[in-house]
Parts: sequence; structure tokens; C-alpha cells
Amino acid sequence: MLKPLEYLYIIIAAIEIFAEVTGNDMIRFISKPLLMVALIAFYVQSISGNWSKLHKLMVTAFFFSWIGDVALMFVFKNENFFLVGLVGFLITHILYAVSFADVTNKKTEALLPKKFWVIIPLLIYMIALLSMLVPGIIGNEKTQPFLIPVLVYSTAIATMTMFSINRYKRVNDASFALVFGGALLFMFSDSIIAINKFMHPFETASIFIMVLYTAGQYFIAKGMLKQS
Repeated sequence: MLKPLEYLYIIIAAIEIFAEVTGNDMIRFISKPLLMVALIAFYVQSISGNWSKLHKLMVTAFFFSWIGDVALMFVFKNENFFLVGLVGFLITHILYAVSFADVTNKKTEALLPKKFWVIIPLLIYMIALLSMLVPGIIGNEKTQPFLIPVLVYSTAIATMTMFSINRYKRVNDASFALVFGGALLFMFSDSIIAINKFMHPFETASIFIMVLYTAGQYFIAKGMLKQS
């Protein structure tokens, strides 16, 4: 059964997606900043005061996601807000990777690097994405300063996803599936942001971004709670 604050997050996510579909900026400026606030509240409610190092890392990661969310809302005023948002989510992915490394069954051998082949699809995906993005970034004087931050960020999200894969059989199956699924959705959401900004802008981008992002964050939170 879902918790009350869990319902709240889902409702706010639905409102945010509705705002993106209808292009209602007034609603979006209310709903988007509340997303991570609601997720943090749900997470804190769920741990019931049992503050382990893992839970502290996760809540801190959600906080930096909130910074990223808010910063990206003001890109229309100043492009530097995009870099602020990028840094916020970069820190989020680093904290997620560290959190994902804190597994339950430490005696179980990790997949990586022994079974390196399991991340080949991920590497192909990231290489294909960057091969499309980099020429567009370099070819525009306004976006050239974003090249290094985008490469660093891409490395961070790929690393975060690899760490989610490396939890296989080292946590319970439900926790692994939720976190891995959430990591993939987060990665796809970020990919659409990059494609929309540096390659081929399209009207429905924000809708796909928020559907994937809100679901991804929710699955990651649920998965880490399942681990406990």
C-alpha cells in the first residue's frame, strides 16, 4: 500500500506533466520545485528515523536534484542557469553512484569488472549519443563552452548507471529492478534534454523529459527503500 506522501509525489508529478502538456508556466513554476520536496518527505517518512549513511546520501542527492530542477526553470533568463542545473544533477549522479555501491550482500561477487560485456549496450548507447551531440555543440559558438561540462556529465550518468547494474544479486531483486529501471529512465530523460538543446529541438521534449524524470526518481527512491 502506498504511503500518503507517496501519493502526494505522484499527484505533483501528474500536475507537473499536465503543466508541460498544456504549456502552463504558472502551474509549472509551482509544481516543479515541489517534486523533490515531496520525494524527500516521502523518503524521510519511509525510513522512520533510521538515518543510515545510505539514507543521508540519498536525501542529499534528492536535494541536489531539487537545485537542478529549479535552476533549469530559469534557463530562459540566463544560459548560465543550465550549467548550474548541470552541476546540481552531476552531484546527484555522483551521490547515487556512491549510494548504489553500498550493497546488502557484500560477500557476493560484483558483476563488474569481471563480466564487462554486460555494459556494452550502455557504452554503445553513450557513444552513439555523444557522436550525434558533439558536432552540434562544437559547430555553434554559443554552445561550445558546454562541450566539457556535457562530456563530464555524460561520464557521470553512465557511471551511475553502471553502479546500478553492479547491484545485481548484491541486493534483493525488487531493489535491483527498481533502481536499475530508475537509472535508465533518468539517463533517457537527460538524453532528451541534450538532444533538445544541442541537436534537434522539438515541442514535446519537455513532456517526455518530465515523464521519464519523475518516474526515474520515484523508482530509484523506492528501490533504495526496498534495499532496507
